[in-house]
Amino acid sequence: MKQNRINGIGQMIQKGMVVADIGTDHAFLPVYLIENDICEKVYACDVADGPLDAARKTIAERNMDERIIVIQSDGFDCVPDDANVAVLAGMGFYTVEGIFERNIEKLDQFKQIIIEVNRNVKEMRQYISEHHYTIQNEEIIYDRGHYYFVIDMNTTYHDEYNEVEIQCGPILLNKKEKDYIEYIDIRLKQLKEYISKSKCDNDHPLVKEKKLWLQAKKIAND
Repeated sequence: MKQNRINGIGQMIQKGMVVADIGTDHAFLPVYLIENDICEKVYACDVADGPLDAARKTIAERNMDERIIVIQSDGFDCVPDDANVAVLAGMGFYTVEGIFERNIEKLDQFKQIIIEVNRNVKEMRQYISEHHYTIQNEEIIYDRGHYYFVIDMNTTYHDEYNEVEIQCGPILLNKKEKDYIEYIDIRLKQLKEYISKSKCDNDHPLVKEKKLWLQAKKIAND
């Protein structure tokens, strides 16, 4: 079971890429990428002074000033053109959506756009589907008592995903990994309890979600 969110995200990045870590906070991901020889150069980007100061401190303590470049940027606004991977982790879906919409033309420069949203993963996949983008990979990471879904996408054309894929993840469905199947069982148990307490009818969104996860379980177990 993957136990560390930062490491899990870092391992999804193709070796030799130039990464822009959007919302870098303490620059833990850029440091991981340099320490593990995944990247030669990383941009640590944030809009606020506080996180940028924290990032500079982390980078200086590890003598990585020449390889991790700190940039004040609101989303993609000031990301250099040589960055070919963007990481947006630890923020809400609507924040990611806003970053995308403000610089929609810039998405094409990235070979990988790696997203880990704290909530509304389904809405993230729905957005990707509606824009005909491609989900290249997806991982489920268990870290400190929580499951995180990390999506690797790009702007290559893809037909819209179906309901089960949007709810449950098109790549994860076919990976059939133990962590994912365990998550399905946990989610189904939660939904059963919610539905029972709320006495939902068949048209209730939770009932519809339960049906989709049951389909996902069947696919993942086949």
